[in-house]
Amino acid sequence: MRKRTYGVLLRVYTPKPEEVADRVDRAMAHVKSIRAVSAEFAALRRVALLVPSDHDCGETASALHRRLLAESMPEVAVWALPGHHSCEVLNGGVKGLQAKETHAIIISGKALSYLTPASMHGIDQAFADGGLVAGVATDELRDIVLDGRPQNTFAAWDIDALLDVGGFDSSKGVEEIAPIARLVQKHGRCIVPLNSAGGKLDIASSETARARHAEVMATKLERQLAECARTDSSFDEIRAGIMPGYPRAV
Repeated sequence: MRKRTYGVLLRVYTPKPEEVADRVDRAMAHVKSIRAVSAEFAALRRVALLVPSDHDCGETASALHRRLLAESMPEVAVWALPGHHSCEVLNGGVKGLQAKETHAIIISGKALSYLTPASMHGIDQAFADGGLVAGVATDELRDIVLDGRPQNTFAAWDIDALLDVGGFDSSKGVEEIAPIARLVQKHGRCIVPLNSAGGKLDIASSETARARHAEVMATKLERQLAECARTDSSFDEIRAGIMPGYPRAV
């Protein structure tokens, strides 16, 4: 069995050129936070910044490259990828990690305070216990995650298992539901909810970011239910896929 190793996927983009500098500043702060965690949890080995080119203004990737070069961070990748930001772009990122790492951490910049050595050790134990997807409960998403529906706000995936069930294939912005349902249908109890007492979501101050967050939260349950129907699943069936002994605090 391969030793478990982890790569982080972090999406960075904006449709507004005037917001690029702020996005790059935040991304660099996030990269430094991830590197600090990797210094204490060595299996966290790689960071890839995903720029969804179909949703971006066209300037973010080059600005990230320039900043990474200026700050001498050649180990951090920037992948500009086409397609929907919660579907094809994430699949491209996961596939990009597959040759080097066994597991993908998908996290939003607003959830970086939850990425700690303690949460990584909890995630690693979850996979050692046989889990195939782990979600860390954050702020207003806590009830959803603890009910067995990890969110890519902060989720960890067994890369081979995720791609084996088709990866992400929803453009509804609730891309996690279909692969979770399919993993449970194929493997049984394999979902790991983790409850973190620390951390706080940090929503970017820009009008674009705050409007996007509010819209996502207002319709999340409705969109998740639609995804369950599409995959012949239900919240009850997904909940039944939670691993024994979980949820667990990290």
